[in-house]
Order: sequence, then C-alpha cells, then structure tokens
Amino acid sequence: MTSISSNGAQSKHDRVEETAVTKETAVIERIKKRARARRLRAAQALAAQMQVTPDGDKTFIRFTSRQRLEHQFLIVTFTTLAITGLLQRYSAILPVGWVVNMVFGGVETLRTLHHLAAVLFIFESVYHLVQILTTWFVKRERGAMWPQRQDLRDFVQMVKYNLGRATKRPDCDRFNFEEKIEYWALLWGTAVMILTGLIQWFPIQVTLMLPGDIIPVSRAVHGWEAVLAALSVLIWHIYHTVLKEKNKSIFTGIMTEEEMQETHLVEYRRILAAHAYLRNLTNEKKVNTTTKYESNTQKTQRS
Repeated sequence: MTSISSNGAQSKHDRVEETAVTKETAVIERIKKRARARRLRAAQALAAQMQVTPDGDKTFIRFTSRQRLEHQFLIVTFTTLAITGLLQRYSAILPVGWVVNMVFGGVETLRTLHHLAAVLFIFESVYHLVQILTTWFVKRERGAMWPQRQDLRDFVQMVKYNLGRATKRPDCDRFNFEEKIEYWALLWGTAVMILTGLIQWFPIQVTLMLPGDIIPVSRAVHGWEAVLAALSVLIWHIYHTVLKEKNKSIFTGIMTEEEMQETHLVEYRRILAAHAYLRNLTNEKKVNTTTKYESNTQKTQRS
C-alpha cells in the first residue's frame, strides 16, 4: 500500500516537473520568436532605405518626408528668431536701429514677430520631444543620436587624421560624433532659450514666485545664447553641411551610393547586410516551399 502511494506521489511529481519544463520551453520559444520578429523588423527597416534604379544604381533614403519638413520648419523659425532677436539686442547701434525702424517699422513689430516665431518654435520643440520619448519608452530604443563609446574613438581618430598621424578618417555610422555634438547642443540651447524667453515674456508672473534678479539674468543668458547659437549655425553647421560636404540630403531625402560610402560607411554596410539577410530568408522559404511541395506530390503519387 505504501509502495503504491509512493509511486503515485512520484508520478504526480514527475507530471508537475514535466508541465513546468513544458511551460518554460514555451516561454523560451516565445522569447526567441519575439527576438526573431524584432530582428526581422529591424532588417526590413534598414533594407527599405536602399532603392535600386532600373539601371542598377543604388540610392539611399537618408531622411523621411516628415523629418525633412521638421528641419525646414526649424530653419524658418530659428532664422526668424535669430534675426528679430539680434536686431532687438543691438538696436542701439545706429545702422541696426535704422534697419529696425525703416525695414521693420520699429521694435514693437520686431517683438511681435519674435513672439510669433517663438510660439511656433515651442510647438516644434514639443513635437520633437514627443518623438524622442516615443523612441525611448515605446520603441525601447536609444536612437541614432545617442552617444556611444565609438564616438570617442572616432573623435581620437579624427584628431590623429587632422594632425597627420592617421591615414584615413573614422568610418561613421548614421550620425558621426560631430553631428551628435551639434544635436545635443541644439537640445540644450533650445531648453535654455525657451526657459529664459518665457521668463522675459511674462516677468510679472515669474517675479511673483522668484526673485526679481531672475529677469536681468535671463535677459543676459538669453542674449548670449542667441549669439552663440547663431555663430554655431553659421560657422559650424552651414560650413560642414553646405560648403564642405555639399550635403543636400536634408532637402532631397536621399544620398547616392558614393556619398554613403564616403560619409556613412558603417550604416552603408549595415543596410547591405540587412538586404542580404532578407534575400537569404526569401531563398530559404522558397527552398522549403519547393521541398514541401515535392514531398506532398510524392505522397499523393504513392497513394
């Protein structure tokens, strides 16, 4: 009797263990399936960036229409803010004062244009912030602009190249370290300009909560940050993209194969690898389908 009870308990224990193993295996398979699906989606997104023309030439989608429109909107609002803001800042200088009065009809007109551009700039900034948060918390990705250790190595390599201690520039991914520096500087500068601008726009409301010294401090920070931003765009951004690289992809959305190989070789190789990966998957499916068809045909003939 005791032996039967012991065997029954052992059998129940074995079934429980078997069920646990089966569940664990199912969980592992689901995880693997999700990983394969993520890998497939990533490969499809990369491969979609490459387009092959009928004559065999390859072009690469660098920016989507939404990204290009956002950048053009930024150009308009930033340029308007820079012109109207700097003219106000230096309106005491005689030639600048003449432009303010004769072209714009006075400081009040400038201030109105500045505020209108500021509102549009804030809306654009909020939109971009939503895109960043979506990438981080919905897609669970860091994004292409996230700093990496490779950026530091690329920086060292670029310094060596400029000093003649290296024979080639670093091979860059979708965005190089210079573009990342400029991007994060833009985000920081945007936050500073919006905050100090709102403090000056609503001084009474602000001084109800903060000391009055915050107003002249904000005015000084806002003014010098505007000068720094304008010089950064004129000297760094326009020089590197328009004059040096002659990069028109932010307007056209595409790059040629030669441009990708020269400026974004790492991303170029990843796109080709993704394209080859998808092609191999397609070939494997065709082989499996053909094998299954032949097997079913043989079974039918035997029956």
